[in-house]
Amino acid sequence: MSPRDVVIVNTLGGALRHYTRGLVAALGHAGGRVSVTHVDEPSVHGGSGVGWVRRYLTALWSARRTARLSGARVVVTWPVLGHLDRLIMRVVLGRRIESALVMHDPRPLVHARGYGKRSRRIGALGQRVRVVVHSETAATALRDDCPDLVPELLPHPVVPRRSRVERVAVGRPVVRVLGQFKPDRDLGLLADIGKQLGGTCRLEIIGRRWPAVAGWDVTDEFVSEDRLDELMATADAVLVPYKRFFQSGIAIRSLELGTPAVGPAGSSIADLYPDERYLATDSASSWCDAVTAAAAADPDETRALAARADRACRAAWTRWLGTGHAAVS
Repeated sequence: MSPRDVVIVNTLGGALRHYTRGLVAALGHAGGRVSVTHVDEPSVHGGSGVGWVRRYLTALWSARRTARLSGARVVVTWPVLGHLDRLIMRVVLGRRIESALVMHDPRPLVHARGYGKRSRRIGALGQRVRVVVHSETAATALRDDCPDLVPELLPHPVVPRRSRVERVAVGRPVVRVLGQFKPDRDLGLLADIGKQLGGTCRLEIIGRRWPAVAGWDVTDEFVSEDRLDELMATADAVLVPYKRFFQSGIAIRSLELGTPAVGPAGSSIADLYPDERYLATDSASSWCDAVTAAAAADPDETRALAARADRACRAAWTRWLGTGHAAVS
């Protein structure tokens, strides 16, 4: 038995499978045992949201039994019912089990239950449940919405690796936007980039529910995990064209594979790089300059940045397990 043992309940068994692998590595670095229960979301498992909640509650009860025997801490990777999860975890796990809930998007980018004022008030009853975020932007949003809450800021897990497929510098640089369409995607910006770079770069958008975007080759399809890695590894740059976001798993996975991610200045992407060459302001020309810099980057140097981020992540999570408090606040 070790105070550094952890039980992870991954409530997005499909979407956060890769994230959870990184979290296991970061927590395992502290020397404890780490076990994982994956709870597949309806888009993966099928069925309804109600069924998802039932599977989640079953996983929490199982985590409770394990934690009681081992003294482990329980970490939930994503709130199924928003702030209500704080109270749910408090009730199911009980008073003696330390627990933490990771809130990636405290103000959801897509419709989600459990984030309104009433849910926040009810969730506040679960005060003993720690809430972890991965960006200062997310921490600020939570502090504004929940004055009772002190979020704990810890690095997003990073898994440096090489893809089975490497990009080959032939013809025009390949610039890709990956992942499903969300209302906060900046379509106007993408159209402006298309006008400026359409003649010199291959511009591709691949993901579900995307509309047509002038200057871009759009493919509306689900992208599997292996295919996503291949699309990142064979791109010269990956764009994260959001008007608003808290952190980007796409940006981190791209970095892991040696492809720079281009995103807005002032976002969490700045935490991944030593300077601002891949960051852009509101103007399309700024984004184009960042794309040019990304296309000229050495993949090995980019992967070295991922290795640096991984070391920092493991150290921070190890301190968190050892002290019971966030390494960064």
